[in-house]
Amino acid sequence: MNTTPPVPDKPPLSVWATAQDGPRAQRKGRYLPESDAHPAKMYPAIAAHAISMYTAPGDLVIDPMCGIGTTLVEAMHQDRIAIGVEYEKRWADLAARNAEYAVDHGAPGYATVINGDARDVERLVGADVTGKAALVLTSPPYGPAAHGHVRVSRDSPWTCSRSWRCGVRSTSPM
Repeated sequence: MNTTPPVPDKPPLSVWATAQDGPRAQRKGRYLPESDAHPAKMYPAIAAHAISMYTAPGDLVIDPMCGIGTTLVEAMHQDRIAIGVEYEKRWADLAARNAEYAVDHGAPGYATVINGDARDVERLVGADVTGKAALVLTSPPYGPAAHGHVRVSRDSPWTCSRSWRCGVRSTSPM
């Protein structure tokens, strides 16, 4: 008996073609217009692709730093159950409104948004959910957008051209 797995005709893609349209175009008609105000939004096509590749209808998807709820909305449109945790109340409220908007526009899944700190996600989502998520998908905050938990100064390893766009400054010679 041959136990060698079959070789696929083509190797799996290592790059997902998900940014052919910008985030604003991907959100149009699917998210509330005020969603564009969030400084660090995940592309809906990235979330949708990950959800379709790694979960099945009815599966639980968790986003511990859900922002405006992109992961939740895309999960709902694919008939998944989604739980999002968001630290800032204004974004948690908008994520909940985006989830309601998805339901109003025919999304068969459902979502819950919890306003809280992702470092306490296990307690926030509840013990009955522990070990049941098919996918944890998030786009974590970075630089000064890290809710005051990252300090930026002239001597720090972070440099910023704008308050929400940061990168790591190289400390090694090129």
